[in-house]
Amino acid sequence: MKKLVTHNQGFHADDVTAYAILKEVLTKRGETWEITRTRDPEIIKNADIVFDVGEEYNAEKNRYDHHQRGRAGARENGILYASAGLVWKHFGHELCENKNVWSQIDKSMISAIDASDNGQDVIKETYFEDIIFTQIGQYFYHFEPSPFEEKTPEILLGCFEQASELARGILVRALHNFNEYEKAFIEAKKIYEQSEDKKILVFQKNYERPTWKRMSEFSEPIFIVYYNAKNDDWKVEAVTERPDVQKSRKSAPESWRGIPEKELKEITGVADARFCHPSGFLFGAKSFEGAMELAKKALLM
Repeated sequence: MKKLVTHNQGFHADDVTAYAILKEVLTKRGETWEITRTRDPEIIKNADIVFDVGEEYNAEKNRYDHHQRGRAGARENGILYASAGLVWKHFGHELCENKNVWSQIDKSMISAIDASDNGQDVIKETYFEDIIFTQIGQYFYHFEPSPFEEKTPEILLGCFEQASELARGILVRALHNFNEYEKAFIEAKKIYEQSEDKKILVFQKNYERPTWKRMSEFSEPIFIVYYNAKNDDWKVEAVTERPDVQKSRKSAPESWRGIPEKELKEITGVADARFCHPSGFLFGAKSFEGAMELAKKALLM
């Protein structure tokens, strides 16, 4: 049984999330654990894994604190590591199919938690361009007892466990989705490689927006045309400039955007045109032929 130790008293998103990561990793390994929340140096000394307490960052000894003088380093984008990021850095790869999945979760979940715990404002400090901001950390604070509730060690441990299960549930779903999107991208990449026209790519099913954004890893694609089974129609989606931004390489003409279906048919000359998003990144038609006609016209405008 692994002896895990973190600090007692209150808790924050970083130690909650670090614990959630460790629970998932140890479960995958088939190992059991017990958690102790304390600041007792002797208990910390004899633990197998210590996080967010102990004033030491040493992966070889499984010590993952960031409160010591000099902290525990930072990512290339300047976001400092907190306990969640340190644990994710050294254990998260065991849960991911490849490095890209690990990186996506670090950007979409872990980095913002670390930044907040270290006092970095990822909203105002816009130089953190490669983080997909999330305020997930704010929700964990609601698990702490209010000023009018008891805060015994037993109550705090129970609250900590509840918060970690929320974090674990989010982590499990994020891992599932990012791993699945890796498979989707592999399939989409094969279709890209086999396509004669690489500016307008055609897919018989919807691999969803995260996959379409990753098509920007290739220089040629401008529009994705795909069958939308939900509405039995065809969509045209613009490829973004990079996978981590919203700006498209090319959008639908301004005159198409957000207008009623009847007007869209008239202005485009496509008889079964259905809609165009106000931002111009997405438009479509009932038929494949109609969607292709829209895509070709948009490409030239």
